[in-house]
Amino acid sequence: MGMPEVIPVCYCGNPAKLSMSWSNDNPGRRFFGCNKFGSRFRKPCRFFSWFDPPLTPRSRIMLLGLLKKLTTLEDAKKRERRTWFFGSFLLTLVGLPGGLLSG
Repeated sequence: MGMPEVIPVCYCGNPAKLSMSWSNDNPGRRFFGCNKFGSRFRKPCRFFSWFDPPLTPRSRIMLLGLLKKLTTLEDAKKRERRTWFFGSFLLTLVGLPGGLLSG
């Protein structure tokens, strides 16, 4: 999966942009699309062309499973950071002389 030797030109006449799909049907599959796609200010043409071949059903299932695990781990890390931050904040309040939580 290297870089393309030739970059296609979209219907606008501009070089197409290489992007990656993260849909359940085509996770991680790269495609060419109009460079204006995603811009709120410029209307894109409807140019679309796959760069990568389709994934096999087994590869697709494995990749989706790995992406789900990654998301789960990232969410757990965020929760852990929030817990640590909140705990540190409380310890700081308790430890302050005349702090809010000291009796």
